[in-house]
Amino acid sequence: MIEGPRIRLNGWQQAAVALGSAVGALLDPRRTDLIAALGETTGKPAFERVLERMKKSPEGRAVLLERPRVISEKVGRAWDLPANTFGAPYTRFMGSRNFSPDDRLPVWFMDSEELAYVAMRAREVHNF
Repeated sequence: MIEGPRIRLNGWQQAAVALGSAVGALLDPRRTDLIAALGETTGKPAFERVLERMKKSPEGRAVLLERPRVISEKVGRAWDLPANTFGAPYTRFMGSRNFSPDDRLPVWFMDSEELAYVAMRAREVHNF
């Protein structure tokens, strides 16, 4: 399960959250909570398309079944990998910005656990 409760929004509420988040994020781009809310309230159609594509491929179905996460518990070993490996640039990037994979906020505005997972996975792997 993706942590956090779901908040269901009607169309007007969704538009208000999206607009408020966009303005707030423009004023302070460090507000990851606003960026996350904007992505969730405007990106649902894209997440739905990704979910449908995942369901149509064996790899996607396996990911949906296993629901792997990019969290410290899973990627902590990357800090010890040699410089020429995939994990080394990831850890350098995260470390140079003082980011932790555990700092991501829960997904609030998706209608289902599956969509919440797809949204969280997009957050976790977009830097890869």
